[in-house]
Amino acid sequence: MPDVSHPYDPLPDAPKDWTLKDALAATKSADGHFHCGQLEFESEKDYKSFTAAQIDLGGSKEQLDTLHYIETTGKPPRMEAMNPPPAGTTVDQLLDLGNQKPDKAGMYHLGSLQVSEKDYAKFAEVQKLACQNPEGLAALYHLEHSADTPPPTFRVTPDNERHDNYDPAKNRINFNPNSAVRDNSNGALLPPVVAVIHEEAHWGSRGAVLDTMSGIPAKPYGEMADRAVIEGAEGREMQRRGLTPRHAHEAQMIPVKGLESTTPSLTMQQDGKEREITPPFQQSGRVIGVKDGIATIAVRGDGTQPEHRMSFKVDQLATAMGQNVEQAEGLLKGAMSHKDTVTFQTTNDGRVVYQNPDQQQRIHDHPVGNIPFPDPMTPPPSAAQQVQAKTPAVEVGGR
Repeated sequence: MPDVSHPYDPLPDAPKDWTLKDALAATKSADGHFHCGQLEFESEKDYKSFTAAQIDLGGSKEQLDTLHYIETTGKPPRMEAMNPPPAGTTVDQLLDLGNQKPDKAGMYHLGSLQVSEKDYAKFAEVQKLACQNPEGLAALYHLEHSADTPPPTFRVTPDNERHDNYDPAKNRINFNPNSAVRDNSNGALLPPVVAVIHEEAHWGSRGAVLDTMSGIPAKPYGEMADRAVIEGAEGREMQRRGLTPRHAHEAQMIPVKGLESTTPSLTMQQDGKEREITPPFQQSGRVIGVKDGIATIAVRGDGTQPEHRMSFKVDQLATAMGQNVEQAEGLLKGAMSHKDTVTFQTTNDGRVVYQNPDQQQRIHDHPVGNIPFPDPMTPPPSAAQQVQAKTPAVEVGGR
């Protein structure tokens, strides 16, 4: 039976005579790569950085067990689901505050987990969604039944602190409920609720395992710690929701319209007032400025009067058009240099159609490079659609 007192079972023991020196011993292949068992480094610089980081960690048993697992299997530990909570555990039980009042620091205590009074409502809302997945329920249970010092804390971040992350030094999960995570490689969007499961899975690998994995590169996921989560808890939740899993760790935070949403949130500003854009929306104008992430168009005249111009956030437009920020900014700057009239039109799911016939005709002579002109963006195909698109009896497995 799984040990419900710990998120994961202990790793297999490394051989008794296997030392940190053994773990760091490398061979060099003809292509110049360095290999520690099945662990590969593309350059001597990467290998030396790895060895320095591992030496600094001190060679504890848990570190050696982690390195031995990675070097013999070629994959990170902690990719499996956390040990389940006791039978009959429900999210309502785990969220029940009883009669407690916040402590002097304004914190509620859910077992070992701390949540501030101001964050509790949003915390509870996202946990009820995350715990529809047994892995989410297991994560919440273990957060509330840890023996950590300092105890784990869940913090709902202000809008100006947009990145979700797990901070090991403070043992704190930071969560932005207003932003999804967009994979820069395949355009897949992780709803905010999936980002919660991602960070809670990082918490489950805290301590020496997380420290050890964090120093090991794992392309295209960044580090081995991120590969464990992206291919593990996060990937399974994306599949469960019928969403395309992301293929890389490099991503950006994208404002969306809800905890489970993959629809970009679009805003515009005019005459000093910002409002959300909802379909149907169409606006034409001449691009008169692209600076500091803001694109401004003149909607009347030359746009010299505040009420005659409208501003958009380039990152929002980029996501809604299905481009990265650099591509969208290139199109907008090109339109500005040629004094083109452009048209933005939203679709029912919050995507943007960018219309500029003149620019599309001369795109191969673009003033800032050969920028691909966007087709009307549709969400990435679901995991189920990707599987259906494969040739039967030819491809097996895959993401």
